[in-house]
Amino acid sequence: MATGTSSRDFAVHLACTSTSCCVADGLCLPFDFLKTRMQLQNELLPSSAPRLGPLSMAARILRAEGAAAFYAGFPAAMLRQASYGGLCFASYPHVRDALAGPQRDGAAVPLWSRVTAGALSGAGASAVANPTDVVKVRLQADGRLAMLGQTPRYEGALHAFRTVVKEEGFLALYKGVLPNMQRAIAVNGPGIAAFDHSKHLVGRLLGEEGSFRARFMASLVGGVVTALVGTPFDTMKTRMMNQPAGQPLYASTAHCAMATVRAPPARRPSRRPPPPPPAYRRRSTP
Repeated sequence: MATGTSSRDFAVHLACTSTSCCVADGLCLPFDFLKTRMQLQNELLPSSAPRLGPLSMAARILRAEGAAAFYAGFPAAMLRQASYGGLCFASYPHVRDALAGPQRDGAAVPLWSRVTAGALSGAGASAVANPTDVVKVRLQADGRLAMLGQTPRYEGALHAFRTVVKEEGFLALYKGVLPNMQRAIAVNGPGIAAFDHSKHLVGRLLGEEGSFRARFMASLVGGVVTALVGTPFDTMKTRMMNQPAGQPLYASTAHCAMATVRAPPARRPSRRPPPPPPAYRRRSTP
C-alpha cells in the first residue's frame, strides 16, 4: 500500500512539475530563442563582422522573420520541458533524501546533498530529453538560413525528428548529449540547491516557512545562480547540437570550448556617426 501511495505521489508531483515547466518555458520561449540566435550568430559570419546585442538582434529577427519566429520550436520545447523539467524537479527530493537520509527534514538537509542531488537529477533528465533539445535548437537556428537566402532544413517539429533520423541516423538525436549533461550538472547542481536552500532560509527570516513569497524569492536566487553558472555550458551545448550532418564544426566538447574562446572578438556596430573626412578631402577641386 505504501509503495502504491508513493508511486501515486510521484506521478502527481511529476505531472505538476511538468506542467509548471511547460508554462514557464512557453512564457520565456522568445528569450530562449533570442539566446540561441546570439549563441550562434558568429558561426555564419566572419570574425570581423559586427556582433549584434540583444535589442539589435531582436529587432533584426522581427523585421526579417516576423513575431512568430520567436516561437520557433514551440512543440519541441514543450516536449523537452515535460520530460526534462518534470523528471528533474520530481526526482530531486527523492535523490536528496536518499543521499541525506530519510530521517532528515528538508530544512536540515546538508548543502552538499542538495548540490549532488540537483546535479544527478539534472544529468539523468537531460540525457532522456536530449532528442527534444536537439530538435528545438535546430528549429530555432533554422531562421538564419532563410535570412541568408537559403532554404530552411525543417518544416516543423515532427518533420525535424523524421529528417534527422532519416538523414543522420537515430544517434544524431543525441548530438551534444555530453555538453548537455555537463550543462545540466552545472546548472541544476548549484541552481536547484540555491533554490532549495534559499527557500528554507528566506522562510525562516520572514517567519513564513513554505509560503509563496519565500518560494518566489528563492526562485529569483536560483534563477540568477543558474544563469551565471550555466551560460558557458549552454553555449557549447547549442553549438554542438546545431552542427550539420557530414560537416561538423567541432570534434568534441573541449574543441568547441577552445574554438569559442580563441575566436577573435567580433566588432560591435558603432552607434556614433563616422568622423568627418580630412580637410584636404573637403576642398573642392578648382
